[in-house]
Amino acid sequence: MENFEESYPSIDEDLVGFDDDAENIFKYLIRGEKGLDVVSIVGMAGIGKTALARKIYNNHIIIEHFDVRAWCSVSQTYNKRELVLQILKQITGDHRSNYVNLDYPEDILRKCLLGKRYFVVLDNIWDGKAWDDFQSCFPDSDCGSRIMITTRDEGMASYAKRASDPYSLPFLKDEKSWELLQKRVFQRGNSCPLELVKLGQLVAKKCKGIPSLIIMIAEILSRKREASSWLKVAYDVSSYVSNKEMSMKTLQSSYDHLPDHLKPCLLYMGLFPKNYEIPVSDLLKWWIAEGFVQNIDTLKLEELSEICLRDLVGSNLVVVSKRRSNGKMRRCIVLDQVREFCLRKITEEKFMQLIVPYSYPDQPEEQRLCMYIQDRTMTSDFKESDQEFIVHPKFSILDHKNPFRLLNNLKLVRVLHLMDIYLDNSLPTAFQSLAHLRYLSIFVKAFDFKWVSHLLHLQTLRVRSSYIMISPAIWKMSKLRHVDINEFPVTICEDHIVLHNLKTLGMCSMSVSDMTQKFWDKFPNLEELRLHINEFGDHFSDYSSSALMNLDIIFPSRLKCLSLSEIFLTDELVSSIAKLRCLETLTLSEIYFTGEKHWDLSDNTFVQLKFLNLHRVFMTKWSCSDDSFPRLECLVVNNCSKLEEIPDTFAEIIPLRLIEVIDCSNSVGNSAVKIKGVKEDYCGILIQVHISKKGMMM
Repeated sequence: MENFEESYPSIDEDLVGFDDDAENIFKYLIRGEKGLDVVSIVGMAGIGKTALARKIYNNHIIIEHFDVRAWCSVSQTYNKRELVLQILKQITGDHRSNYVNLDYPEDILRKCLLGKRYFVVLDNIWDGKAWDDFQSCFPDSDCGSRIMITTRDEGMASYAKRASDPYSLPFLKDEKSWELLQKRVFQRGNSCPLELVKLGQLVAKKCKGIPSLIIMIAEILSRKREASSWLKVAYDVSSYVSNKEMSMKTLQSSYDHLPDHLKPCLLYMGLFPKNYEIPVSDLLKWWIAEGFVQNIDTLKLEELSEICLRDLVGSNLVVVSKRRSNGKMRRCIVLDQVREFCLRKITEEKFMQLIVPYSYPDQPEEQRLCMYIQDRTMTSDFKESDQEFIVHPKFSILDHKNPFRLLNNLKLVRVLHLMDIYLDNSLPTAFQSLAHLRYLSIFVKAFDFKWVSHLLHLQTLRVRSSYIMISPAIWKMSKLRHVDINEFPVTICEDHIVLHNLKTLGMCSMSVSDMTQKFWDKFPNLEELRLHINEFGDHFSDYSSSALMNLDIIFPSRLKCLSLSEIFLTDELVSSIAKLRCLETLTLSEIYFTGEKHWDLSDNTFVQLKFLNLHRVFMTKWSCSDDSFPRLECLVVNNCSKLEEIPDTFAEIIPLRLIEVIDCSNSVGNSAVKIKGVKEDYCGILIQVHISKKGMMM
């Protein structure tokens, strides 16, 4: 795991010059009317509306003030049902459910919001019709709820107005433009050389206070440190401001400077919908599956793929929109101008063949790429049989329940992401012709491993299903790298089978008696394991004689990430975890204790652990020594309702930079604040402490 301190910029970090605007908007959100109010941020494209809204949305004051929050991007073409479901999932916290059978999700959403102080952001609304579609979902419980809208259209903002006037976002002032430009050109706190200051200020002024333009120009300047080059850029900017072609010229320069292996990675991202937040964990696997990321050492492909994304973020062509608690990238987006450039470049370089689908009355005819299939192109009559790539992050679960008629004509498809569709029983037949699949993600009622056993090139298999039919055939798929199947039982495979490429295994269940060194030797390079130890069933009374207390429990020795759920935590089990010398991330969820609910780690040392996530760990007391977590950087304590406090010895962990407390007692939060005070007052080490109470699901 990387160091928690961020080494590359995110969208919030680069929001320079809008502090006063943020302060003004905070007043509307927190003070203002007791009834439901609509706060609109209005401004031209690229001025920073979404970035400002995102910064406000993620502010700890907002998080603490409102019971629940939700964010969705509307854009010009939108699917009302899908967006309502997005909001519903965020409000309830239930991201696993697809709500397939909900006939009237608007009514469910309204009921979930009744009586709550909620905050919903509708990003990039274009017209009053969109507002009419959504406003009935938001009840007024007279408790200070807020809806924030970002839009380019002042008329739209006035149409949705209630108590607060629309807030027009101004352009950055010259000094703030220069501050942003310096921050992006000279990262890591370096200052601009004196001989370039005047020219830099001229460039910043020429950008007319447009943040997105400043960020793009900064990418050009970061590679040029000669005064003559900066002067040339300054003259280019003046043309660029009034000429869209100059925008493409600037992006072309950034694109030309990319290493060849990064160019297809960027173009691939341009195929996603506008403002779509691409899940990083999936994106890295998609790149590998498509063959964009290659290395002699195949075990390092994931690491190399992440480096590629960091390089694109560092080049200011991709923006990190969300991070995990441990600081790693969670979601990313491409700015509008970059996406437009990518779509143009895809055509020029014949990156993929263009397909023209049928036109619809409510959607103008437009060209789509076969590589990315959006909702309404699913019924298109594709004739091509030699398309090699396909990506589809979202489908409409209302209109398209069976996409396989389309896929029958795409024999060489490598990436198939269907987690957003509840598939029917045509699954086995459909897979017979897709022999080149390398990434498969599906949501199906019942799943049989035999259906995919012929997919010998498959690298990633993700399945969400109510019923899993096990077959030894899975262990013959030697190229598997990531297996993610909900609650599937792992069985002993044949002695001669060894899966050298497997790096991720979960969420699996297995017996302690099967956790032998002989079994784990079949996965010599396993780095991430999500496991439910299925030892007890419902017979908790037999716990004292359980094998878990008597056996020497063995985990794969190379594990970097371990997640355990729904188990009793014994000293033997903890000792086995502490023996993992490579372990960097440990997640414990639904963890029980027998007798005294005291988790004593005084005799254990987790030598490499950097991230510890405790979710519903039912202990009352917790103690550890000064040496228990020598390298811990992040601690998350989530819904540990019985815990009295975090041990004060955490104040002596030098690398610790973040403590996040969610839905715990006040005393746990107070102990986190106390640790923060000790570290900062006596050790001089800054630490973030986030304390929040999430809205309860109705």
